[in-house]
Amino acid sequence: MSTREPNAPWDEGDDSVSERAAELLAARRFGTWSAEDQGRLDAWLAESALHRVAWLRVEGIAACAEELAAAHSFHLGPDTGRRVHDGGDGFRHRKWMIPLLAAASLAVLLAGGIPLVNYLTQPAEHGYSTEIGGQTLLKFADGTQVELNTDTAVRCRMTSTARIVWIDKGEAWFRVAHNPSDPFTVIVGKHRVTDLGTEFFIRRGSDRMEVAVLAGRASVSTEGTQTAATLKPGDEAIATPQSLSVARKTKEELADELAWRRGLLVFRNAKLSEVVREFNRYNTTKLVIADPSIADLKFSAELQTNDYLAFLNLVEMRLRVRADHDGGNILISRATGRTTGSARLNRGP
Repeated sequence: MSTREPNAPWDEGDDSVSERAAELLAARRFGTWSAEDQGRLDAWLAESALHRVAWLRVEGIAACAEELAAAHSFHLGPDTGRRVHDGGDGFRHRKWMIPLLAAASLAVLLAGGIPLVNYLTQPAEHGYSTEIGGQTLLKFADGTQVELNTDTAVRCRMTSTARIVWIDKGEAWFRVAHNPSDPFTVIVGKHRVTDLGTEFFIRRGSDRMEVAVLAGRASVSTEGTQTAATLKPGDEAIATPQSLSVARKTKEELADELAWRRGLLVFRNAKLSEVVREFNRYNTTKLVIADPSIADLKFSAELQTNDYLAFLNLVEMRLRVRADHDGGNILISRATGRTTGSARLNRGP
C-alpha cells in the first residue's frame, strides 16, 4: 500500500475503499489537516454511498482501538517516580495503524454490519484519580498530556471524534496536541475551557474554577451566562457561576503555582491560613489553626508537599507559634513561652 502525505492529491488507484478511508482518517487525525484537505475528503465521501459507509466503519474501528489503547496499565515515570498512564502512544505510528484500520474495517464490512458499527462508535468515558498526596501523568494517543495533582478526579473521552476531559475535583495541568478540526475541551461544572493551541492548568474549588495559560490560547465560558474570555499566556481567569475575571501573572508566579509538579509548595509572603490550607491538600494529617489571631501571619518558604514537619519547625522559629497533636490533627497556636511542640511531633504523639 502506498503512503501519501496529508496534503497530497488523492486518487483511487489500486487501494480498496476501506483502505483509502483508513488512510484519510489517519491523515486527518495525525497529519497537518487543512481546509483544502477537508474539501477533498468531503468530495470523496460524496462520490458514493460505499465511500461513506467505509468511512463510518473505519471511524468506529479507530474509536475502538483508541479505547483499547487507553486501557493500558500505569508504569513509573523514569524521572520522578510518578505514575504515568500511557494512553496508547503506539497508536500514533501510522505505518502499522493504516493497514490495521483498513483490514479491520473490511472485517466489519463483511461480518458486522451497521449494528456493530453503532456499538463501536459509542464513545466511552474513562475515569482517573489520585489519592491525597498523589500525582498521575496521563499520556494520550494524540500526544496530549494531562497531569493530575493531589486528590483529583477526572473523566476523559479521547476518541477519533471527541476529546473531552471533565474535572470532578482537584487540579490538573494540560499540554494539548492542537488540532483545529478536533477541539480539546475541559468541562468544570458549568464552565468550559477550549484549547486553541495551549498549555494550561486548572484548579476546581467548591464554588469556582481557576485556569491559567502558559502557552498558546484558551477560551473560557460559563453555561447559561454571557461571560466568556480568550486567555493568552500569563492570563489567569477565575470563574464563578455569576462572574469571570482575568488577571495577569508573571512567569515566576505561574511557576510557583505549578511547583507541585516538582513535588514542592512555594509560599511568598502568604498568610498562615493559606499555607495550612495548601499543606492539608497533600497530607492526611491535618493542620488546624487553633488561635484565629495567628491566621494572618505571613510566611515564605519552599517546601516538599509532604513535609509538614519541616513547615511546623520553621513557623515555630519564625512566627513564635507552637504545634501540638490533638488526636489525628495538629493544632497550631500562639506560643506562650519556649516552644517544644515540633520536637514532640517528630517523635509522634
